[in-house]
Amino acid sequence: MNKRRSKNEWQRLIEAQATSGLTQKVFCAQSGIAVATFGYWKRKLRDEGACHAGKPMSTRSISLDDWIELSAPAAEPAPGWHIELDLGHGLCLRLHRG
Repeated sequence: MNKRRSKNEWQRLIEAQATSGLTQKVFCAQSGIAVATFGYWKRKLRDEGACHAGKPMSTRSISLDDWIELSAPAAEPAPGWHIELDLGHGLCLRLHRG
């Protein structure tokens, strides 16, 4: 028998999966949730703007505490460069030159 969950329950589940380090498939298997249902609710809540730190994105303020300061390396860099950004949720952006 399928359990009916409220929007708040789905929001908590989506946040728990995001912070768990588990893939959606593994998280859903461990939680007894259908992956398709989880994906539906994740898209639905994202589209409604409710999937960012528990607040709609339009009302979340950004402060300097959300950023970290990076300093330039002391040594002269090689004639090429490589930048890798871990965007979370299994996404990585890699840029390189040379």
